Amino acid sequence: MKSFLKIIISIILVLVIDLVTKHFLFEIDYYNLIPNVVSIASNGGNTGAGFGIFAGYTIELSIISAIMIIALLIYNYFVKNKNTFYCIGMGFVLGGAVGNLVDRIFLGYVRDFIYLDFWTSFPVFNFADSFLCIGAVMLVIFILFMGKKNEK
Repeated sequence: MKSFLKIIISIILVLVIDLVTKHFLFEIDYYNLIPNVVSIASNGGNTGAGFGIFAGYTIELSIISAIMIIALLIYNYFVKNKNTFYCIGMGFVLGGAVGNLVDRIFLGYVRDFIYLDFWTSFPVFNFADSFLCIGAVMLVIFILFMGKKNEK
């Protein structure tokens, strides 16, 4: 029960951060947050996935996202010894996926607005993307190094 609560709290925190920042920052024409490092600007909305792949496939990406969320929930059910690291990682992944899914369902695109000025070919992203990536790395670390230790 404690692990479930930790995951839910992580999901809620990610969703609040993601949706609030999208609401307030997506409409900014341009703001140089850290010169030559990070800028904030509206990209007009992303109908695809990272790096613009599958642009225009919003419905298909929404379905894939929903399936992945369900798959993660099923996987979570079968993980026995969930530590805090796992719970936060799972919450980050689920919160990020849900944050972008909310955009796709209600807007038809994902609101991306963070630019890395020092790496011009890097895709525009948002906080949901960041949490999703961080959470995925945490889950991989858990599976590779912590999960097996907990099951012995």
